[in-house]
Amino acid sequence: MTRRFLRACLATLLVVLGLITGCSSKSTGGARPFEGQKLHVFIWSNYFDPKLEREFEEQTGAEILFDNYDSDEELEAKLATGASYDLVFPSDRSVPGLIRKGLLSELDRERLPGWKNLDPAYLNKRHDPSNKYTAPYFWGTLAVGIRTDHVKEDVKGFEPLFDGKYKGKIAMMDSGEHCVAAALLHLGLPMNSTSEEDLAKARDLLVGQKPLVQAYTNDFKDKLVKGEAWVVLGWSGDILQAVKEEEHIKAIVPDKGTLLWVDSMAIPKAAKNTKLAHAFINYMLDADVAARNAKFVQYATPNQAARAKLDPEMLQNKAIYPPPAILDRCQWLEDRGLAITRIEAVWRQVQK
Repeated sequence: MTRRFLRACLATLLVVLGLITGCSSKSTGGARPFEGQKLHVFIWSNYFDPKLEREFEEQTGAEILFDNYDSDEELEAKLATGASYDLVFPSDRSVPGLIRKGLLSELDRERLPGWKNLDPAYLNKRHDPSNKYTAPYFWGTLAVGIRTDHVKEDVKGFEPLFDGKYKGKIAMMDSGEHCVAAALLHLGLPMNSTSEEDLAKARDLLVGQKPLVQAYTNDFKDKLVKGEAWVVLGWSGDILQAVKEEEHIKAIVPDKGTLLWVDSMAIPKAAKNTKLAHAFINYMLDADVAARNAKFVQYATPNQAARAKLDPEMLQNKAIYPPPAILDRCQWLEDRGLAITRIEAVWRQVQK
C-alpha cells in the first residue's frame, strides 16, 4: 500500500466517522456533560413547559426533580431550614429577605452567556439592584378573571370582586398580602401603604366582602374553569392558562393599575449542584427556549430575544403585555419589613 492510498483511506474513514457523530449529535444533543446527575428544583406549579424538561434532560443527561410551592412564605421556610434545592424561583417581593438572610448564592455570569438576551428593562430592579443573585424568569400582574357567560358587564377593574350580585361565585387568593393590596388599589389608596387609616379601610372592605366569597384559595384557576367561580382574583398567567381550557373566561388587568411582579431564577446557598443549576438557567435564557416556555405558561417574558419569536397575537394581548398607559399605573409590591405584621393583623380579622 502506498502512503497516498493510506491517506485516502484515513480521510474516507474520518468523513464516515464525522457523519456518524454528526447524526448522533443531532439526535442526542451531543455530549451529555451531566450524565446521571440530578437537579432539584423548587418552583411554582404550572410554571414550566414539560417538553423543555425532557429536552434539557436529553441534552445534558441530568434528571430534573421538581417540587412545587404556593407561597413566598413556604419557599423561605424551606430554605431557612436547610432544604437543599439547586434552583428556586422567588418573587421580587421575597428576594430582599432571602438575600439578607444569606439564603441565596451569587450567580456566575461567565456561566450564563445567554444573559445577553434579557431585556434591560427587567434588570437592576430594587429587589436585586445588580442582579447578583437573580435572573428574571417571567413577569406579570395581579388580575381579575371572569366567566363571560355569567358576567356580562364591561369589567375594567376589581369591581366585580365586591359586587353583591356575584355572591357565592367569587374566589379570592389565599394570600392576605395580595388581597389587602387588591383592596387598597380598589379604594384608590397606595398599594404598599401600612398606615393604620388605609389598612382600616381595606379591612372594612374585605370584611364586608367576606359573605360574598365562596373560597380563599390558590386553586382559583380550576374553580374558574369548572364554573364554580365566576369572578376570581389571581395571577394573570394562571387566568390566561384557564382561557386555553375554557372559552368563556377572560383575564382583566385593571386599567387604573395593579400589582406588577417579576419572578426570577436563583440558586440557594445550600445548593449541591451549582454547575448544573447554572446550565439550566442558561438553557432557559436561550431565545427559542424562553419563547416556547412563554407560550406554554402564558406569562410575559423578560427575554428580549424571545419576544421576536412569539406570535403577534400573544404580544398584542393586553392581559399579557399591558399597554404603557396601564403599566405606568402599576406598582411593585415592597418588602414592608416589620410593618408586614399590620397587614397580617388585617388578614386575621378578615379570616376569623
